[in-house]
Amino acid sequence: MAQKSSLTGDPRIKRTRKLLQDAMIELTIERGFAAITVADITERAEVNRSTFYRHFLDKYDLLYQFLDSAHASIARKIDRVIKLTGTSPGPLTMIQHVQEYSAFYRHMLGAKGDPLFVQRFRENSERRYRELLELHPAPNDPDAPPAEMRVRYASWAAIGAILWWLEHDQPYSAEQLAAWLVQLTRVSVGFNVPLPPAAE
Repeated sequence: MAQKSSLTGDPRIKRTRKLLQDAMIELTIERGFAAITVADITERAEVNRSTFYRHFLDKYDLLYQFLDSAHASIARKIDRVIKLTGTSPGPLTMIQHVQEYSAFYRHMLGAKGDPLFVQRFRENSERRYRELLELHPAPNDPDAPPAEMRVRYASWAAIGAILWWLEHDQPYSAEQLAAWLVQLTRVSVGFNVPLPPAAE
């Protein structure tokens, strides 16, 4: 198992992890994730392989830690906005993150991407949907589909919408896509929250 340093706040450790993460993203865009190796990543990052294994088990651990860290950061930003304004920014923060790494996500969420990455992305989205359902429960309707079915449906639909947006070179702004996803998700999951104002 990869060793986890107790000095997680050490700037050198953060820099090393960022170099490895950036190298993985660059190589994935160039060659595809399946084709790259730990040796490729460390060579691009100019980091020793022994250093890599002090932080990560393998390239998959690097990949999934990147995704989990991104989702955790997104959740913290959303929570801060809710505390400051009393309203949620919806999926905008997540979409802006995807936009920042658009070429990488276009590959990883597409047909030639990694299925476990897609699953991890979906599971993180589902977790957020469940939290929102607890905060804004749907009206009680005995004829409605089970909540877990609605959450699963919405998470897959969101991936499809985001991938369409990326594959078409982002023809609409992140704000517009976020507003549409809120509309679609509000209907499918049943969040009892008001719709955001239309994007400019």
